[in-house]
Amino acid sequence: MAAPTIVVYNLKKSFGDQEVLKGITFKILPGCINFLIGRSGEGKSVVLKHLTGLMRADSGEIWFDNLELSAAHPRDLQALRLQMGLLFQDGALFDSLSVGENVAFPLWFHRITTVKKAQAKAEQLLEELGLAGAGPRKVVSLSTGERKRVALARALVMEPAILFFDEPTTGLDPLLSGQVDELIGHVQKRSGATVVVISHDIAATLTLADQVSMIYDGQIIASAPPQVFKVDPNPEIQKFLAGEPAS
Repeated sequence: MAAPTIVVYNLKKSFGDQEVLKGITFKILPGCINFLIGRSGEGKSVVLKHLTGLMRADSGEIWFDNLELSAAHPRDLQALRLQMGLLFQDGALFDSLSVGENVAFPLWFHRITTVKKAQAKAEQLLEELGLAGAGPRKVVSLSTGERKRVALARALVMEPAILFFDEPTTGLDPLLSGQVDELIGHVQKRSGATVVVISHDIAATLTLADQVSMIYDGQIIASAPPQVFKVDPNPEIQKFLAGEPAS
């Protein structure tokens, strides 16, 4: 599967009386690094759950090229999900498995290849991400930065056309944050995947992104390249960039 163009159109979602998404519309550029930013509680992770098929919208459409999620046949939806890689905030690693087993797990689970080939693929990715020889280690022995790298290797092992990162630098110090940012840029260039990063990290956004979309009050208020986004006169954008509270 080639890197798809993803279009979100008029997406709405409420939880009880709380309307979180009020008609989200934006495009995710194929083969590029796309950042979805906004303050905590604005619904960024809710959008991510819709994009990955973990949540269904009240109304609206999400298109992956010519495939619309809500109308997709289960077979097509499953094929699409196999082309997605997801890096969770905390890594979501299995403590009961070794590092190598964690990375190889998606290949085993989906019966993509043999155990031996899955292990070889895991070792290759760990080496590429600076963790050569780490396969036999226990997850509990990993540092925070190493856990991020292992989780990234697992997200990459299926060679996905679409990569989702949910707040990848949350809880990391500036040095580790910079390393994770570099990894995201390296991975995208190597794979050519469509990358979607959910974040509130302004520095990473303006440095890494090809496209920036900002959610505010349940809607997308801007979607543009970073050099255009940072001079957008919208007061809510400028307050966000300056680290000031919303109106």
